[in-house]
Amino acid sequence: MAQETRSRDVFPMTQRTWLGRAIVAGSEGLSEANHHIMEVYAHPLKVYYLGSSFRSLGEPDDVVQGFFADRLGREGFLGKWIESDRPLRYWLIVGFKHFLFERSRELKRGARAQALPEDVGAGAEGPENHFHREAALAIAGEAMRQAHDECERRGQGDHWNIFVRHYVDGMGYEAVGEEFGVTHRRAAVMARTASNRFRAALRELVSWRGAAADDVDAEIRSLLETIQL
Repeated sequence: MAQETRSRDVFPMTQRTWLGRAIVAGSEGLSEANHHIMEVYAHPLKVYYLGSSFRSLGEPDDVVQGFFADRLGREGFLGKWIESDRPLRYWLIVGFKHFLFERSRELKRGARAQALPEDVGAGAEGPENHFHREAALAIAGEAMRQAHDECERRGQGDHWNIFVRHYVDGMGYEAVGEEFGVTHRRAAVMARTASNRFRAALRELVSWRGAAADDVDAEIRSLLETIQL
């Protein structure tokens, strides 16, 4: 009973996001959340690892998968992220740095273990910046995939294609309208519909417990600025 009460206290504000709902949906939902995290963040973490001073610890795929197996396999790991009131990408990179220090110490068992400082990984700004850029690209890509699937589910495939032609390919609405046999005004409306689905998916992916709408907007701006660097 105490465990159930604790969960109700910790999770309600994050249940508005897909990841928050998955985490509290039992073992199946947690498995789905873990799969999502591995799909989105595996490559960004590998990029960080290859740019770090720890890159001699092993093959990148093995090290990142070892991190996921260790941390995501721990009971309450994602619950602690929710309690942290931080965007997931920051929680993961700090956890990954701790994991790398632990692996390094394991390989130096003969040496005297040192306490892990609070600012672990400080000074590794180069690889961390690369991580955040790759994470931003991965998050945006996942939001695109989810928005595309939602448009298809609603029978709005052309809405999505017009969105891509305008926002990704840079075509004007008149040219897009001619291609799809609609007026340029109709093309703009259809593109806006798909754009709204993309923005909604992106907000769900980046939201975290306790985040106000302005906080989420700022995180999205940060991600988009990171991609442009």
